[in-house]
Amino acid sequence: MDSYRKATLVALLALAAQPALADEPIAPETFTVEAALKPGPNLFVASSGWAGAGVINIFSAADLSYKGNYANGFNGQMTISAGGTVGYTASAYPKRIMKGPIEAVLERFDVSTLKTTRDITILPKFILGQAAHGMLQVSADGERAYVQNATPATSVTVVNLKTGKVVSEIPIPGCWTINLAKDGTRFTTLCGDGRFLTVRLGPDGRATGQAYSEKIFDPEKDPLFTHAERVGADLVFVSFSGVFHRVSDAGDTARLVSTYAFAKEIPGGWAPGGYEVMGYNAPNGIIFIAMHPGARDGSHKNPSTEVWAVDLERRTVLYRSMAPGLTHLAVSQDKVPVIFGTNSHGEGLFRYETDPTAKFAAKLTHQVGLRNASYLLAP
Repeated sequence: MDSYRKATLVALLALAAQPALADEPIAPETFTVEAALKPGPNLFVASSGWAGAGVINIFSAADLSYKGNYANGFNGQMTISAGGTVGYTASAYPKRIMKGPIEAVLERFDVSTLKTTRDITILPKFILGQAAHGMLQVSADGERAYVQNATPATSVTVVNLKTGKVVSEIPIPGCWTINLAKDGTRFTTLCGDGRFLTVRLGPDGRATGQAYSEKIFDPEKDPLFTHAERVGADLVFVSFSGVFHRVSDAGDTARLVSTYAFAKEIPGGWAPGGYEVMGYNAPNGIIFIAMHPGARDGSHKNPSTEVWAVDLERRTVLYRSMAPGLTHLAVSQDKVPVIFGTNSHGEGLFRYETDPTAKFAAKLTHQVGLRNASYLLAP
């Protein structure tokens, strides 16, 4: 036996003679569930679609750190109470996914604990589509919910949140979205012929009358986005070409107060684009709006290139900030506004801080990847 083989054999025998080393014990992991969301302002983002169950994701408004989620069914709509403490969602639970019976459910949940506090079966007519503003609204006193229906005939389901019963179905033929009046006695909806329909409501939430306005916009030449922002006592809509329409809903009939073509004199063919294209910051009276250049017929869903800060009272575009790829906007109600946005054409959730001393210029501070993100709320 050569010396190399002898050395190898000796080494192996020596190793075999050594006592086996004991494995170090691995400490078991303990998984826990937090009893409540971490404190601080929240941002609510709807992620839904046709691929399966949806979810409302909840992030910290301060840094977009993840806090939790509330699961719902297909095509979930959402709204959050003014104080941000109570959430509502309406979604569909199809028994056989793409065919067969559908159970439509309105759910109320406690935001702090993400626990369901009310589960109500509603008419299986509610809109099955991307989460959007005005599809689900709740009265300021939290007693009634209003759900947009489309079969494709349009109507509104009224739900008593105390009894858990559907009160009525209110037809709104040819009209879309629910904009509750500040006092809760009526809602106004946008109609395809350029008029607005106002529905008066009784104490029980049933319709007691309705009236159409005069023609307020031209749906053939310059349609309105259905998204509206409450500005003082009025509703503000924006057209595809970039014209603000301020509409009073204080009476039994909606009335046009004023218009403002804020993009008309700015070179580049700029116009709004996306779905929830604007957000209003009440403390400063500023609307932030997603804009894209080279606008043409059909580009109204194009994501943003910039976000503009517009002073409605002074009729002035204060600042244009680079903010590419946004299809949905939400704006905080802080004295120093924060802009949040999502890109439903791709993916992403974005946070921008503004500087009131620099005409509300916006700067990107945080960004996270988030698929199927669309409608968002920053109560």
